[in-house]
Amino acid sequence: MNIKRIIKKFYVIPSLIIQSFIRTVHKENIYISQANVVALTHQKTFGEYKNKYEGKEIAVIATGPSLNKYKPIEGVINIGVNKTILCEKLNLDYYFAQDFFACKDYISKLAEYPNIKKFYGQSPTNFYGLKEVNIEKTIIPESIILKHKASKYFQYCKYPTNPTFFNPDIDKTWIVCGGSVVFAAMQFALFTNPKRIYIVGCDCSSGYFNEETKEIKPNKMLVKSWKELKKFVEIYYPETEIISVNPVGLKGLFKDLYQDGE
Repeated sequence: MNIKRIIKKFYVIPSLIIQSFIRTVHKENIYISQANVVALTHQKTFGEYKNKYEGKEIAVIATGPSLNKYKPIEGVINIGVNKTILCEKLNLDYYFAQDFFACKDYISKLAEYPNIKKFYGQSPTNFYGLKEVNIEKTIIPESIILKHKASKYFQYCKYPTNPTFFNPDIDKTWIVCGGSVVFAAMQFALFTNPKRIYIVGCDCSSGYFNEETKEIKPNKMLVKSWKELKKFVEIYYPETEIISVNPVGLKGLFKDLYQDGE
C-alpha cells in the first residue's frame, strides 16, 4: 500500500469523527437554546390559563363540512381554528392558527376582532421537527403577530405522528402538532381543565364547510393522532368528558352527539 494513502487514511478518519462530534454538539446547543425560548414564551402565553375553566364547557371548532350541521351550544367557551373566522354563526372567544400558507388569504380579517384572543404558532427548525420543503412559507410573520396582538407558541412537528408525546405542561414546552392546528386548540382546552369539551367540525377528511367538495377523502393520519390524544386524556384528564358533535371520521372514538337526530 502506498505510504501516502496510509497517511491520508489515518488523517481523514479522525477528521470526520471530529467534524461529526462538532455538528452534534452544535445541534444540541441549538436545541437547548430553542427549548429555553419555548419555555419562556409559553409561560407568558399559556401560564395564566392553567385550570382557568374548571367546571366549564368548551367547544373546539374546526372547519370540516360537518360544521354546516352544527347548532351552536349556549354557554360554552368557543375555540376556533383557521377558517372558523369566516363562519358567521360562530362567536369565538379564542382562535388558533399556525400555517400562514393556509390562512394568508383571510388572516387579516382577525384584526377586525380585537376581543378574540389569538394564538399564532410556529414550527421549529427541521433537524428535530417537520422535514418539509419550503417550511418558511408556513411561518406567520412577526409583524402580523404584533399587529393582531396575538400570543406566540411553538409546535413540535414529527411525522409520522406516532407516538405524538402529548403532555400536560404546555406552559413549559412545545405543543404537539399532530398534523392539524386543532390539536393545539385541544391541548390548550385541556390545559384549562374543563368538565366537558365538544369537538366540532373535526371530520378527519378533505373538504371545508364553506367549499363544495366533490370527493371527501378520509385522513388516517389525523385519526391516529386523535387516538393518541384520547389516551392522553384518559391518563391526565379523566374527569373531562369529550363529545364529538355530528362526528364523521371520529365516530365512535369519543361520546357522539348528533344534533340532527341521527
